[in-house]
Amino acid sequence: MNKFIAATDTFKELAAIYLTLVVIAAVVFHVAEDKPFLDSLWWAFVTAMTVGYGDIAPVTLVGRIDGVLLMHVAPLVIVPLVVARLLDRIIVDNNAFTHQEQEALKNEVAAMRRDLAAIRAALEARPPGA
Repeated sequence: MNKFIAATDTFKELAAIYLTLVVIAAVVFHVAEDKPFLDSLWWAFVTAMTVGYGDIAPVTLVGRIDGVLLMHVAPLVIVPLVVARLLDRIIVDNNAFTHQEQEALKNEVAAMRRDLAAIRAALEARPPGA
């Protein structure tokens, strides 16, 4: 899943994935329904946006499966990825640590652990009752 997220890091990549999805669906529709390719492309864009004018509709099983897949993948996968990438660019986390701040915190925690270990060692080395 991380590879898929990394592959959709920019809007250009998402646009390429969306256009590829629409063109593949149009080709499948074109072959399954024996419609002109430009009409099939129109159908694919309209279906992907869940508008569905009804001027062109699948009648074959393959065409209908193509439509169902396109109607689900575009709005339930592609659109959320676009929204997530957009929000990722817009929302700024003012509380996020920089790399330098993270490294400084790690060094401070390591120093505190060393100090705590030294204190424990000193307490254990004390004679009983002292």
